[in-house]
Amino acid sequence: MTNAPGRVVVVGAGPTGLTLALLLARAGVRVTLVERNTAPQPHPAACILDTRTLEVFREIGQADRIIAASQNVFDRANISWVTTLAGRELGRCSALPPDVDALLALSPVHATVYPQNRLEPMLWQQVYETAEIDFRPGHNCTTITETEHGVTCTLVTGAGQLDVSADYVVACDGVGSPVRRLAGIGTDGRLIQHMIGVYFTADLGAMVDHRKSILYWTLNSDALGVLIAHWLPEEWVLFVPYYPPQQTAESYTESRCRSLIEHAVGITPPDLRIKLVRPWSLGAAVADRYRQGRLFLAGDAAHSFPPTGGLGLNTGVQDAHNLAWKLAAVIRDEAGPDLLDSYETERRPVARINLEHSVANFDQMSDLLQVVGLSLKQQERLQAAQNSRMFTSLPARWQRNAINIALKQALAPLQIFSEASGRGERARHDFERRIPGQARHYRFAGLDLGFAYQNGAVIPDGTPRPVADDPVIDYRPTTWPGARLPHFNVVRAGETISIHDAILPSGFTLLTGSQAASAWRQAVRNVGRTLRMPVACLVVGPGPDADFRDPADTWAKLSEVGRTGAVLVRPDGHVAWRAHDLPDGPAEALDVALHRLLSLTHMARAAETA
Repeated sequence: MTNAPGRVVVVGAGPTGLTLALLLARAGVRVTLVERNTAPQPHPAACILDTRTLEVFREIGQADRIIAASQNVFDRANISWVTTLAGRELGRCSALPPDVDALLALSPVHATVYPQNRLEPMLWQQVYETAEIDFRPGHNCTTITETEHGVTCTLVTGAGQLDVSADYVVACDGVGSPVRRLAGIGTDGRLIQHMIGVYFTADLGAMVDHRKSILYWTLNSDALGVLIAHWLPEEWVLFVPYYPPQQTAESYTESRCRSLIEHAVGITPPDLRIKLVRPWSLGAAVADRYRQGRLFLAGDAAHSFPPTGGLGLNTGVQDAHNLAWKLAAVIRDEAGPDLLDSYETERRPVARINLEHSVANFDQMSDLLQVVGLSLKQQERLQAAQNSRMFTSLPARWQRNAINIALKQALAPLQIFSEASGRGERARHDFERRIPGQARHYRFAGLDLGFAYQNGAVIPDGTPRPVADDPVIDYRPTTWPGARLPHFNVVRAGETISIHDAILPSGFTLLTGSQAASAWRQAVRNVGRTLRMPVACLVVGPGPDADFRDPADTWAKLSEVGRTGAVLVRPDGHVAWRAHDLPDGPAEALDVALHRLLSLTHMARAAETA
């Protein structure tokens, strides 16, 4: 059976695939969304939604709903370190900057904590309600055949087989990505640690209500790990390391997991209920390439990071945001196919930066453990030793016993933190003194909002990129080509809106001030006569010619161009090009820029030759 319901096949209905499908549908592109599971993610999984991700969700109409449904993030934006929840607190830090109002002024939305098992059902429902999306849960994509003009994907389900034809296919099917394997695309990463995740419910309010946090790191010799508070006070995941092959995921029975929880919490919760136990390989990898012909990778299929920073889901959603408008533009013949090459050019370096940040966060945690002479590097050495030829030649029972003994000895120094002694007091004081050194792990507005594309569908203007003193923690608003357009509020017809709401979702937007409004508007009209992609000119400022009033004259301060200059913004809100002043031929300059950005130069010449 052959069917052709869509122009793009998206494989994987996690946050990345769902976002991509909804953004493509918003642009009028038909989508077949394929998911091997029949229901959304049951595990809380990822829960940190960054500001930039909420801006993307705002475009598909979900940001306000997510924020309204979330617990108050400002009430629980802490990280705590404890011996156990019922035991000693070793210290805590805030994930918020000293000036919260300044942070909130950077965007019309803000970051929040919302677990994936609540997010996905919300997005699945929207997908079901979207006519442009043919949603097929319970289907596996088993083969992909590329032709000169498209792809055919074979989908297999319990009811039979279905062939779906489309222009492009995007793999959003997770770390193990069967589609990536079908394409023969490798990764350049490494395994950092095997983890067991125990998802459980228990009302732990008596131990956490006075110190509501996102994470509670537990440091004792029986449970070195982290309690993630997905939904306070009763929904939790405990992550602890384990060491295969001598330790197996199957050996983490319910009774063993209950014991781990008791050691982490410090008591036996009377209402404890274990819901799901999953092994997890904490890795750091980026795919060798993001594109092979008409196939693209996005989300965890393209990259996987340690969770130390919460960047995985967010990077995936932003992959979708970058790719969606480009696929739509090419499918609608508004751009040349070479535009699609800019997806990897732009997004792969961002993944590399986010991976390095996440790994650095993981390594930096060793600074805290060094108080008692421990280091996370010891775990890596243990993994190396247990895989050695000499060790694996021992009987399996001896191997298991040796690993258990080695772990017990390695973690024994953690008991110092619980001691009511001078030694214990000194260790706790030293530990708390080191906590500020973890700031970059939990505060990263610069990474969240300040990433910029240095190559791709951008035209550099020869100026150096403005950066904050700490480009991880602090965000420096800029219109440097490749950067996200800074948020500021404008007034239209008496209503205050974000400038982000004025940007064309499926076209380019030229922002300028009042002084050269007529010249830039005429330039846009001239360009619009031959260009298929919509282009709008929006005038910000005082005067009768302005489309938006700017009472605080914010644009003049943020634009980084002269009073007659202009900034060209892409559909995804990133600056594509800017003119510092009105050029002698504004229409020609704008036309050249747009043809270059949309990879139309070659197509235009070919048409003229014909």
